Amino acid sequence: MEVKHFSHEHPLCHAEVKEEDGFICSGCELGLSGSAYKCTFSYCDFLLHDSCFKLAPLIQHKSHPHHPLTLLPTPPYDAFGFTCEACLYFGHAFVYHCAACEFDLHVGCASLSETVKRDDHEHPLVLSFSAYIGEDKIFICDVCHGEVPESCWVYYCQGCDYGTHLDCITTEANPEEKEEEQEAERDEEQEAEEEGTEYSVAEVESRLKLLQLQMQLAQQNAQSIIDAGRMLSRLAG
Repeated sequence: MEVKHFSHEHPLCHAEVKEEDGFICSGCELGLSGSAYKCTFSYCDFLLHDSCFKLAPLIQHKSHPHHPLTLLPTPPYDAFGFTCEACLYFGHAFVYHCAACEFDLHVGCASLSETVKRDDHEHPLVLSFSAYIGEDKIFICDVCHGEVPESCWVYYCQGCDYGTHLDCITTEANPEEKEEEQEAERDEEQEAEEEGTEYSVAEVESRLKLLQLQMQLAQQNAQSIIDAGRMLSRLAG
């Protein structure tokens, strides 16, 4: 059965697509497999995920609470393309757009789950619309160990200060990198302990010098008393 979609001039029909065929969805620009809609014209390679075909034409998103976002088939800008406010990656197909603010989201980013559970972390990670964690602090992804720009969305556990890039949330942490990070932490702890030991020795040496000075002064005082006693004895005699 043929159907129409607002984003395409030709009728579409349902199809099953194999991953090995290497097709790309014309809506979200991601790899396509499984249930899909394809153009009925043989010379046209327009394809949509079933989920992209069913996207809502208008949404209200928590990241942009003051205005609704409208689904557009192409970016509205003269320079063909847009930068997603969530991941900062470029896009040139479907976009959820706020005309008043020129706020844009990939359809995939607009559909992200609010919480995700990773096997390597005990708590759920919550979607945060900013990587800002405080002045003079840099958000480092705990999976790839790369720096995350402040304006990027992240998945984050505030209690543990653990978080990831959006595209790292389903990626396994590199065990070698994790081991290197743990080794670096151990080295830092050892250096701190050594510095503490050096400081203790220096403090002991300082106190010994002070004690020696006090003993010298005490000896000088004692000698002064003895000399004074001798002088008094001579005067009395």
